[in-house]
Amino acid sequence: MINICSEPLVKATVQTMGKWFLNSGKLEHDQMSLLVEACKLALITRWEGTHHIYFWKYQISEALLSLVVENFRSLSLDCHPSLEEEISVAEKVLNANFLPSLRSYVWDIIGFLAAHCEEDFDSICLGDELRLNFLVTCACLTFSRSVQKGYQICQNDIMSASQSESASRAVLMMIYSPSKYISTRARGTLSFILGEDGEQNLNSLVNFLSYIPSSGGYVLPNVLQTTVCLVGLACYSSITQYAGFVLRNKGFEILLSFCSWYQRNRGNIGESSFAPYPQSTSEKRICCWVCPEDWDNKDAFLLYALLALAELVNHSFSEQNHAQEFSIKRENVKDRLCTTLQEIRDGTYGSGPRWYAAHILSYLRYYGFQDKLGKRLIGAYEDEECSDMRLLFASGNSVSVNKIIVAVRCPTLLPPEEGARSGSMISSEKPQRTVQEIRMSANVDTLALIKLLEFAYSGYVEVESTTLKKLKTLARHCKSNVLLQMLCRRRPKWGSSIPRIDIPLALTPKLIHLSDVILVPKETNMAGFNCRFCSSTSPHAHSHRVILSSGCEYLRALFRSGMQESHLDRLNVPVGWLGLTKLVNWFYCDVLPKPPSGCKWNNMDTEAKLDELEAYIEIYSLTEWWIMEDLQNECAQVILSCLESARELSIKAIELAASFSMWKLVEAAAEHAAPIYHQLRDSGELDELDDELVNLIRTAAVQFSQQGG
Repeated sequence: MINICSEPLVKATVQTMGKWFLNSGKLEHDQMSLLVEACKLALITRWEGTHHIYFWKYQISEALLSLVVENFRSLSLDCHPSLEEEISVAEKVLNANFLPSLRSYVWDIIGFLAAHCEEDFDSICLGDELRLNFLVTCACLTFSRSVQKGYQICQNDIMSASQSESASRAVLMMIYSPSKYISTRARGTLSFILGEDGEQNLNSLVNFLSYIPSSGGYVLPNVLQTTVCLVGLACYSSITQYAGFVLRNKGFEILLSFCSWYQRNRGNIGESSFAPYPQSTSEKRICCWVCPEDWDNKDAFLLYALLALAELVNHSFSEQNHAQEFSIKRENVKDRLCTTLQEIRDGTYGSGPRWYAAHILSYLRYYGFQDKLGKRLIGAYEDEECSDMRLLFASGNSVSVNKIIVAVRCPTLLPPEEGARSGSMISSEKPQRTVQEIRMSANVDTLALIKLLEFAYSGYVEVESTTLKKLKTLARHCKSNVLLQMLCRRRPKWGSSIPRIDIPLALTPKLIHLSDVILVPKETNMAGFNCRFCSSTSPHAHSHRVILSSGCEYLRALFRSGMQESHLDRLNVPVGWLGLTKLVNWFYCDVLPKPPSGCKWNNMDTEAKLDELEAYIEIYSLTEWWIMEDLQNECAQVILSCLESARELSIKAIELAASFSMWKLVEAAAEHAAPIYHQLRDSGELDELDDELVNLIRTAAVQFSQQGG
């Protein structure tokens, strides 16, 4: 909906939120309901996109202010009020407690808007700037009050709790906003409000957080207080004068201990949010569509702790004396820090914690993310026999690479005629394997280029300080934006997904001419098949030997064997077309596409479900032959999931698995058929099976019955 009608949707939302300028101070019930729904809809600001432009265009700050201040048009905001005057007015406004049930929405909306601003954002006009400043001041005041309450924060008062948490989160997003204007304003306002009480409040936060890992418990003592405490430390640590205080009071070690404690007890910790959205599981869940991951939902406690750690590390490295202190006095902490951060970066945590773990590691000269696809591809980089190109340096040294990987990841390193092409058709003639040599400019630093190539292949690299400057220059020239961001130690943008190695670009029209092998499924004819890249009308998929070899030892050995098959440009794959497309996706993305889920799966007819199931069983069988254990395990999980949701497919699954002699899969399918054994027997479906298979299902049914099924 946002993509289809972004501007009118936002315009209607903002106008609904801002048109209730009241004199009586009361709203009719239906008016309040409409306001609540408009505020809920405005939470689309949590996702980045062009709709943010329209929120500012239609003066969202004015609409939000009308929900905070009764008769806000009578509010006297001079053109240039002092911060002290603004705070005084804001205190009166907050004490009036106008429309308290909407307050948490206001803080969340302005927080998300701040988080997704551009760096050069500036408010549209002076009036809008004044309103935005006042909202920032109100949020900072609410947040500081939450910090001062400490143990008095009551989780049972849902409205007050949600206001405290959402205001805290909003201030956090303002401080970490890409917009220099909003970030500077939020820091300055919060620092002014904290004043002389800042260190006292900060000391309370540090003491409270130190209690959690040292108590020996495995649950949080107070969820809301923990949230406010962690957010408070992240905000305070972004202010120079308080960052030093936190470091001197062992805040760094305490935050690190909390991260380790969280890792050990993650399964016992619930969500952090008290906000009034969403109220039920049905509102959170969309059965057939995967929602974008929200940074502030999954592992939010860990994210807030890492935000604070990142600020402390940045503060330590920004001052020479602090850098020496960090590297010498904290050497015993550094090893634990690296281990903890690497576990988070490479684990199954949310994108936010993983990004910030990688961000902190960049200070320790570890750049990027390590994943299975990267580890596979770096193996190809280190194997000269896989290469088809050699880069020659002025020093006489050289490095072997793969043209397709360089074309995808560092295209500017290739001569124009070797890179992307505008034509979409490729020749059907068999290519001859040769090793092409390209002479690099004398200005290119050998070590820097080698490090760039390591990152291009694996998405991860370790760099010594002596190479950093030259690598930055090279990364900027090659438009390696993720590496450049990490080399420059730029904060991750709120909501960013984990970067992936974009190898699927190798299958796009501009690069498909670099394909050197064609995969042919078992179907020879398929109605409507039309290749975008060549004139062949039979089903096939263009691919690259280096990608296939990196993911399959069998194919790697085959291509090197010197046998007749190793020289052919076509490889027959004993799976159907649907299975082949899923297999290619796994090779290029390290992701096995899942079948439709939820209502889409439920609404598919039995034949369509069987087609999906058959594709995974065929791949499962192929993995036995090609020795691909990880992919086989993934297939098994998908197959069993399909059978769990559609037990009527069990008989067909048993037949297919038996035809491939996959007896473990046969036994698993029989267990899924056990609960409906009598139904299958009475319907005559078992008559089509061999007696051995029927006995297997009967035995599984007996065991199921004996276990109370």
